[in-house]
Amino acid sequence: MSKRKNNTYSQEFKEKAARLYLEGGESYQSLCDKLGIRDKRQLRNWVTKVQQGESLDDMRGKHTGTRKGRPRTKFDSIEEELAYVKAERDYLKKLYRSRFGKEWGAGD
Repeated sequence: MSKRKNNTYSQEFKEKAARLYLEGGESYQSLCDKLGIRDKRQLRNWVTKVQQGESLDDMRGKHTGTRKGRPRTKFDSIEEELAYVKAERDYLKKLYRSRFGKEWGAGD
């Protein structure tokens, strides 16, 4: 297993490297060798982000605001919650009818 430590680069360094590539006629590899960037794919990603107008900020460990799972449902009143539950029940009844061809609770 490799004991190599990942390099971190400042936003200014990333912007400078991307600008140097876009302005000059050097290849990714030669520019990486000159600036001490280990992998040309890293520089290529920075250049792509600069061209698309995206931020080069380091987002590791920062919450992006997306959540996984079903969002929690909050209701302003009991009546609103009751209407939601009834609609959910009616949907499930309709789904059951379409799958099994009979009403829920009907005898076999």
